[in-house]
Amino acid sequence: MFIDTEDPSLRRFSTHEQVIDHVLETLPGNSQSYVFIREAAHMPGPEVVIGTLAASERRTVFATSSSRRLLDQGLAGYFSTRLSHFEVLPSESSAPYTPAEAKARWNEIFLHDVLAPNRILEVALAGRILGWLSDNLGDPVSLRLISAAISPAHRLVSPHTVETYLCALEDSHLVEKAVRWDTAEESPQKTGYKYYFTDPQLRLARYGAAPLDEGRRMALNRVWLHLRHRSDEVFTASGTKGLDFITRIGSEYARWHVREDGSAEQVADTPAPAFIRDMR
Repeated sequence: MFIDTEDPSLRRFSTHEQVIDHVLETLPGNSQSYVFIREAAHMPGPEVVIGTLAASERRTVFATSSSRRLLDQGLAGYFSTRLSHFEVLPSESSAPYTPAEAKARWNEIFLHDVLAPNRILEVALAGRILGWLSDNLGDPVSLRLISAAISPAHRLVSPHTVETYLCALEDSHLVEKAVRWDTAEESPQKTGYKYYFTDPQLRLARYGAAPLDEGRRMALNRVWLHLRHRSDEVFTASGTKGLDFITRIGSEYARWHVREDGSAEQVADTPAPAFIRDMR
């Protein structure tokens, strides 16, 4: 059974009881059944609906929802103990998108995760910011730098506006902000942020290759994602030549260099910085 919660015919369901009754009346009573729910967070009481339907061993429930709605409503924690698989998209895809796939995913993310929850009015401005980040992937950025680069003729986009849009794009899981670690001071910094895309293939399909150093930029993005999925924290490194990232797992730090072939090489184990050692 497929339930598309954005189907106009389902708008009459205003309570979770109505949704559950609809499903149970439609499904066969004693045979194995599968329920697919699109945009589950749109339902009234989605955690109750899914929990009730999944309680029977004869039913398997698959639910999708925009990442922003799912995480904002706290449903991720509820689902995590009840589902065999949980994934936040976009994420790095294993194969290139077709133009139609890339357009469909991009439009759905912008509609559900960027525009609707953040009340963004200027879609073109959000797109220009992402396009600039794509061309400068992995470079240190500042709000003023982005503001000057993306402002159209005869109009200045303020750094505050840029910050608002960046926050919306981060909340939508399109990009992630990487904090800079100064190896001279051995501490994280509040300037010189870098941005990486959570789905490099989607970024490439949407904006194409960067004008300069595309291979290096894509390699850094992929290594960032790889380390990000396996560490408590990942910082971009500055102040030491040949060092690209620093990771933390618990109290253990490690340094990483991205080779020319795009693979990551651990440079050396790094002791915990002084301010961490002092807390022990």
